[in-house]
Amino acid sequence: MNVIIASLNTAIERLLLVDKQRPGQVHRLLDDQTLAGGKGVNVARVLRQLKPWLAGAPTPRLLGFLGGATGRLCRELLAQEQLDGNWCDIAGSTRICEVITERAAPELASVYNAAGPEVQSDERQRLHGILAQEIRQASALICTGSLTKNLAADEYRHWIALARQHGVPSLLDTQGEALLQSAAALPDIIKINRDELLQASADSSLSLPGVWLAQGVRCVIITNGSQPTQALTPDGEYQIAAPEVETVSAVGSGDAYCAGLIASLIARPQAGWRAHLTLAAACGAANATSPTAGLPSGIDLLALQQRCTVRAVSHPRHSAV
Repeated sequence: MNVIIASLNTAIERLLLVDKQRPGQVHRLLDDQTLAGGKGVNVARVLRQLKPWLAGAPTPRLLGFLGGATGRLCRELLAQEQLDGNWCDIAGSTRICEVITERAAPELASVYNAAGPEVQSDERQRLHGILAQEIRQASALICTGSLTKNLAADEYRHWIALARQHGVPSLLDTQGEALLQSAAALPDIIKINRDELLQASADSSLSLPGVWLAQGVRCVIITNGSQPTQALTPDGEYQIAAPEVETVSAVGSGDAYCAGLIASLIARPQAGWRAHLTLAAACGAANATSPTAGLPSGIDLLALQQRCTVRAVSHPRHSAV
């Protein structure tokens, strides 16, 4: 079973560790790593890491753009991690992003995300052709992350609509105008953090989660950093508190959450939303204990899952912000 993961703004990620960030001064790096990155790649990494742990976990399949010397490097880095994909070559160059973390204060990490290359109309059409072929064998679609600077805000809407035509469930995790326009295609799941929801709701007096659910979205999940997650599911509304962990870097925890959720839904569809949500929360917490996006080796996901606190909310779904 394959899960297609949109990776429309793939990146080379440079992870830099310093003792303390001091603007205007030369820094001696305590550690540095170069990885393939972007939200789609982060999701794929955790899905692959879950396969030995969760029987029936799906295989990630990345679809997106790569270009230039950085695109070639990205292919090599993905191959080293055994992350498979079907890529559309473009004339532009894959972006480079940086994350700078202080050793004593990982919560103060600074993230520098480049906008990404321009994508030509013929390149976009080629990728849509690849998607049309791949979706036929897919068990789920995940649309996550930013768009390159000249892709229209409704790009994910095309992907979700095609998945719906083929009976493939979809998850949307993006923000801003891309979120608002793509939500109209009615993905099965919308995952959003509290700040993004408040920003998206700024020009509306309506409860967006309530609107989405009324229109046909099956589940809306609202994360809130270290605070409990609100989940409006077909089984009812829940609040899930993730286990407390020693945070090394929270970068990628939302992507790990998406991976855990989709893996659980596919591998054990009869388990119920409590189980799906607690595995997702456990993956997000596990990611935070690692200096790089992904699950650290030796992590006990079952123990983390058992330490999650789930509270069923008695009032109806429309209580969401």
